[in-house]
Amino acid sequence: MAINTSTISDPNAQRQLFVLVQAAKASVGVALGLAFFGVAGRPDLAETIALAGLAAPGVLAILGLTSIPLARLEQIGLAGFAALIGYLALLTGGVASPLVVWFALVPAEGALSGGRPAVVRAGLAAGAALLVVAVMQAMGALPASRLLYSGALPLWEIYACSVLAALVQAVLIAAAAQDRQRAADAAAAEGAAMYRFLADNAMDLITRHSPDGRIRFASPATSPLLGRLPDEIVGLALPTILHPDDLDAVQAALMESSYHGRAGSAEVRLRHKDGHFVWAEIRCRPARESAGEPADIVAVTRDISQRKAQEWALVEARDAALAANRAKSRFLANMSHELRTPLNAIIGFSEVMTREMFGPVGPRYQEYSRLIHESGAHLLELINSVLDMSKIEAGKFELAEELFDLGDVADSAVRFLKIPAERAGVALKLDIAPSARLVFADRRAVKQILVNLLSNGVKYTPPGGVVTVTARPEKGIEITVRDTGTGISKADLEQLGQPFEQVQNAEVRTKEGTGLGLALVKALAVMHGGEAVLASALGEGTIVTVRLPHAAVNAKGERLSTGKVLPFRAA
Repeated sequence: MAINTSTISDPNAQRQLFVLVQAAKASVGVALGLAFFGVAGRPDLAETIALAGLAAPGVLAILGLTSIPLARLEQIGLAGFAALIGYLALLTGGVASPLVVWFALVPAEGALSGGRPAVVRAGLAAGAALLVVAVMQAMGALPASRLLYSGALPLWEIYACSVLAALVQAVLIAAAAQDRQRAADAAAAEGAAMYRFLADNAMDLITRHSPDGRIRFASPATSPLLGRLPDEIVGLALPTILHPDDLDAVQAALMESSYHGRAGSAEVRLRHKDGHFVWAEIRCRPARESAGEPADIVAVTRDISQRKAQEWALVEARDAALAANRAKSRFLANMSHELRTPLNAIIGFSEVMTREMFGPVGPRYQEYSRLIHESGAHLLELINSVLDMSKIEAGKFELAEELFDLGDVADSAVRFLKIPAERAGVALKLDIAPSARLVFADRRAVKQILVNLLSNGVKYTPPGGVVTVTARPEKGIEITVRDTGTGISKADLEQLGQPFEQVQNAEVRTKEGTGLGLALVKALAVMHGGEAVLASALGEGTIVTVRLPHAAVNAKGERLSTGKVLPFRAA
């Protein structure tokens, strides 16, 4: 008898049971052969083949110890069983044989070995064997049966023994079938209990929906999420508990799962029992594989109210920061004239007093007026830097490009810093290549770039040092300002060039400034479509290279490059 090995999960155990069953069947076959030998005497050739067939399961038991797939061995066993019954029926009277009833047991054993395909194959094998018996009997080709007609046993006893053996086999098959059904029921109950346990204790809401979105099942997580019992939402259409604005998103996700067989998701607002809405994330997938038809949907819904609150807080903080920054930039840009007007008066009147244009004021007053003039000029310079940076960030700084002599602008910048350089004991040098003198750019912006870079060079170069300005026609115009100052560490290089950022060391803290010099240089270079690159090392000085790729012109004053220049945007 075959066994349902599918209820045993261990492949080795399945194979061991198969070997034991086949060995038992072979033992029974040998016992029947000995009984036949005792009743009918020495078997002839045909009967010897039949007795060998009864012992054939022993060969399957041996093959079961090899690596041959178990399913194939089971199929061979069923086919051999059907062939053996057919052969024995030929030897014992054809369709009138007492063994014909055993054909009904072949599909039954097939059911225990596998599913519907195994039953069909076993039935076909039994039917084929019975057909062969019937055809041979119709042709009169049946051999004489010594068992039936030898008179050793009455005919009714032979039939009774055959039916009794078949009945025993049927009882064993029925018992095995019951065991299989109980095992399947137990496995199903265990699986159902496990899934029920998971659904009952899951923090997320688990629901099952029909293709139109109607809720067919809901887990107990409906209570903490929606303040409702599962029975209160079963049978409801999903839109009845949704915010109206989220209906399209949910319908798209459900359609993706039910009609297209793919996972879908949506962030929606679900209506709580007390009336307020709860933000939730719905992830859904088809409950089964659908063959061109809409399938039910399994959905998992998670409360994301806290995450949404954090997102809103971040958005509000970002908007507030952006608004404050825009307000700051607008305020500083709009205060340009208001800040400059009184400073111009202070500087102008202090200059009149310093030069004694309307008569002598005394040496002490002259010194005071000079200090007022210098302080006012310094303050105006700082304010101009702040206002220029604010205009650039606010997008209100516009370039006025023109054709001019770079050498003249560089001379003007050097003259502007001549006195501070002499006081600091720093030499200023110019090296403008003839082919780089004529440029097309914003004159005031280029001068501001040079003044800022020269000012930094003078400020941080010790007495006896040199600050050099060079200009070369390199992929446009390349302006380089090199000093022999204290240099900047690698760690500090990363923060320089950001508005209001300064290196924090003892040398820098003794110098005045807003930290906008390099930021303005970079911004103005970017507005020209170029860049400003800073290179430095402690004790080796600093090199700032400003590249203006669209500033070069030919001998006729025609611009060599007219690439598109993008407006500057602060990081």
